[in-house]
Amino acid sequence: MRRQWLGLVFSSLVCTACVVQAQDFPHKTLRIINPFPGGPTDSFARLIASKLQAGLKQAVIVEAKAGAGGTIGVAAAAKSAPDGYTLLITSASTQIVQPVVRKSLPYDAEKDFIPIMATGGSASVVVVHPSLPVKNLREFIEYARSNPEAVSYGSSGNGTALHLAGEVFASIAGVKLQHIPYKTAAQSMTDLLGGQVKAMFDSPNNSSPQIKNGKVKGLAIMGPERLSVLPDVPTTAELGMPTMRFTNWLGVYAPAGTPPDIVERMIKILRPAMNEADMKEYFERSGMPPAPLFGQDMAQASRVQRSELAEVVKRAGIPLLD
Repeated sequence: MRRQWLGLVFSSLVCTACVVQAQDFPHKTLRIINPFPGGPTDSFARLIASKLQAGLKQAVIVEAKAGAGGTIGVAAAAKSAPDGYTLLITSASTQIVQPVVRKSLPYDAEKDFIPIMATGGSASVVVVHPSLPVKNLREFIEYARSNPEAVSYGSSGNGTALHLAGEVFASIAGVKLQHIPYKTAAQSMTDLLGGQVKAMFDSPNNSSPQIKNGKVKGLAIMGPERLSVLPDVPTTAELGMPTMRFTNWLGVYAPAGTPPDIVERMIKILRPAMNEADMKEYFERSGMPPAPLFGQDMAQASRVQRSELAEVVKRAGIPLLD
């Protein structure tokens, strides 16, 4: 009985400390871990940092932790103290794709995090180097079929969204491509521009400037609708390949165990901020629908997408990564 009483007292003290800590929040600098520096996630992380800084009246910094397809940064966030002072901004690569395509991960995408908000899904863009003798998606597929594994494509790492978008494309098109993983999408684009790789299945944010200035060719949007940021690039649905689709998104998370009132406070700051001019411009540039999800709506959508992607991987026969 004495042990049970002591246990109740201890639990009460811990809960009281949590309440005091939450009421005192924030009294020091917050950090946002970004596992994909140098790419579209970077500019989004800095925008989110500015919104939280204005709303919380406290400094918010972005900390880059790249490597291993984003898993190093995500694992670091998962192991951080759940006190509201560490957040994670990542993409569907680490929260949807990697749990489906890897045999094991140093984190649990669902259990180790509390979802705060996610952007709308952005369809991948099929882009190729101008040296490839192709003018459209059909010609690209025919060229890849005639030259198996001669076409290399870059991504932001093994098991990332850019990698899996290429695998989905190859499976549906019936071609064999050579995958070249990089640490970031920006590094992959640099080598695409230089001709070291011949293709990417990229985010509109990363590739649209290069398509517009003619440095790469945009062949197709892997989705059902054209993007306002790339109005002249047709969709795979238009081209008679409606199942050749892949979308990515960006999300903000807190480590599991973060006090609910702190999470709710951040949601209350970010929800109206998504309608501000700079965020609208970011969504437009990124080809993302301006329809973010928050909290449990985001969690439910993630579970559904994870299940759907698992079916795609199974049908495509994509082998699991170590």
